[in-house]
Order: sequence, then C-alpha cells, then structure tokens
Amino acid sequence: MRDPYRLVLMKEETLEEVASYRLSLLNVYLLVSSIIVLTSILVLSVVFFTPVKRLVPGYGDIHENREYVELYKKVRTLEEEVKAQQLYAERFRALILAGADSSALDISSATDDFVGEQPNRPTISQPSPGPGSFYPAIPTVDRRTVKSNLTNGNDIDFLYLIPPLKGPVSAGYSVEDAHFGVDVLAPKNTPVKAVLDGYVITSDWTLETGNTLGIQHANNMVSFYKHNARNLKQLGSFVKAGEAVAIVGNTGEQTSGPHLHFELWVDGKPVDPQNFIAFN
Repeated sequence: MRDPYRLVLMKEETLEEVASYRLSLLNVYLLVSSIIVLTSILVLSVVFFTPVKRLVPGYGDIHENREYVELYKKVRTLEEEVKAQQLYAERFRALILAGADSSALDISSATDDFVGEQPNRPTISQPSPGPGSFYPAIPTVDRRTVKSNLTNGNDIDFLYLIPPLKGPVSAGYSVEDAHFGVDVLAPKNTPVKAVLDGYVITSDWTLETGNTLGIQHANNMVSFYKHNARNLKQLGSFVKAGEAVAIVGNTGEQTSGPHLHFELWVDGKPVDPQNFIAFN
C-alpha cells in the first residue's frame, strides 16, 4: 500500500510530459474515502435540515410540520365536539321518551270539552308525530295542560324568535284537531331558518312528515321543521339563529303542497308558535 508510484500525463502526439504525480495506493484510498465521506455528509445534511426530507420515504416526520400539527389538533377538537354532541343528543332523546312514558295522559281520556264538533280550517297537512319520531307521540299529550300555551311567566316569553320563513299561515295551532303547529305556505326551494341557536337533535325522514329536522334550544325548548325537500344539517350540528337548516318541500304522506309545518315544544309540551313568531 505504501509503495510509491508515479502518474505521468503526456500528450499523445508529441509524448511531451504535461504533469507528473507521485502516488501510492494508500494515498489513492484515502482520497477516494474522503470524497465518499464528504459527499455522504452533504447528502445527509440536505435530507435532515431542508424540506427535501419530506420527499424521502421514511424521513418526513409529520409531527415536525407545523401545518400538519395544527390540522391534527383541529381534527382532534372536532372529534371531541362531535362525541359530546352525540352523547348530548342520546341523553336528551332518552329523557324526552322517558318523560313521555311516565307523565303523559292518554288523549282518549280528555274531557268532553274537546270531543265536540271540530272547527273547519284550510289544511294542507295534518302533521302528527309518526313512528320513529324523536319527540313524544300525540297520545301522550294532556290537552288540558297545553291549552294555555305556556304564555304566563315562562322564559320563552322573553326570547326573540326568528321566523323560520315568511308566508301566509294556512293552518294554525289546534289542540282539538291534534295539529300541534302551524302550516306556512312558501314556494319550493325556499330556505327554512333556525328560530334560535341550538343543536340538531334529529335530522331524519318519516313516512308521515317526510324530511323532518328538530333543534334543541335553551329553556327546554325544541323546534321542529317538517315536510322539507332536504335537510341541510346533520344530527349533532350546532346552528345559529337565522341560519338555513332546511329547504321547503312537499315530502311525506300528510301534505298536498309545498309548505313548512313548524312546531314549538317547551318542557315536553307543544305551544302555539304564533304567540311568539310573526309569520306574515
């Protein structure tokens, strides 16, 4: 390895010596090794200390990227909020159904004051909670209790409710006719707005009322929007007052034209929406 050698560079035509180098195999080995080591250090530095490492499989650390870290935190936060909303909706559903089973009075036991002749009214639909509905079934409502509409001393009297939409009311609230809401006429594809801030506790389809959406508000108040062409919000979504939550439609068996059937329930009992909202 240490034996000396001479490397001579000569012109081919004249055999003139251009350069001469005294080398050994050890010197050549050290030179080549140094070049390889320096090249490796340079490549590794580029990989570890520049954005190029993101392009190298196995070297790109997602946890060192600020954008990925922020997105990861946001996703985790959204997942926790969705779980909390789902748990809230499930507990609220269980609470409503349990209250309906334990404290409701069968409609067949209503007094003779409600058995008389039914008043005439223009109807587009005769909505009533059907199978699979979230809120208590009609037979569990005590008509003597809801007739007062909770207009005296209830917190709802002090709330400003935004009209879900503007239009003529074709059928009003009537306990005697088991019509626990109002029918508001509107053209197809008219947006339906949330009356107050709240969480969507049901967004589903039933045979009787078609696309139905329910929102839980403060003060134990729930609003329902029925016969929608399409629900714009999913179960567990938080909505702001005045935000579009559905599109007016004509879905379900209990309808014969495009309109919104709107209901308000307070403390598990229906109230007359026209006492709190001006639809015209």
